[in-house]
Amino acid sequence: MIGAALAIARVKLVLELRRREVVFAMLLFVAATIVIVHFALRADDGAGPRAAAGMLWAAVVFTAVLGLLRAFAAEAEEGALDALLLAPVDRAAIWLGSALAQFGFLVVVEVVAVPLWWLLFFQEEGPAPLPVIAALLLANVGIALVGTLAAGLALGARTRDVLLPVLVLPLAIPLVLAGVTATYGAFGEEGGGFGPLGPLGFLALYDLIFLALAWGTSEHLLGD
Repeated sequence: MIGAALAIARVKLVLELRRREVVFAMLLFVAATIVIVHFALRADDGAGPRAAAGMLWAAVVFTAVLGLLRAFAAEAEEGALDALLLAPVDRAAIWLGSALAQFGFLVVVEVVAVPLWWLLFFQEEGPAPLPVIAALLLANVGIALVGTLAAGLALGARTRDVLLPVLVLPLAIPLVLAGVTATYGAFGEEGGGFGPLGPLGFLALYDLIFLALAWGTSEHLLGD
């Protein structure tokens, strides 16, 4: 099953990178958001690290929703999804392959977005890089798991483009809160909240919970 999931993820990544539609749209959206907010906050010296951290995570989450709109769309439009369902592989492999592809898209986007964010907001002293990177990677896992699960639920709906953000964004709020807290804490400030787990521990626990939930429902997720 893992081999089938990796093969599906590889095909989805290669096809989308060749088409350049989704990845370029995500890159343009996140870069435009960071630049616009930077100029909006430039005159506000009191905005500080918390505003910069919140802006980064808002940009990441909304950009992720843009990519999730195409999670199963290409397979459904071309009839490839029916072929995948008839293939002798576990249906969980289809969901897992799509989640891995979404994780890859997010990493590609953040490779561009995070250095741009750092350059524009922190000319002098910025946050410690390791907590920020760890929080982004853990959040990417959660967004990919939750987003792919929601994309599967909304697949058969005519208003999929409207329904998907409604499903994803409320579930992504805990990820955003933990990510902002972890990023703000990387400045050496007291972020507060999340108890003994800390924000990174909370993100890891969130990922495990939704991994188990999505894995258990994947057999019925793509069924008739």
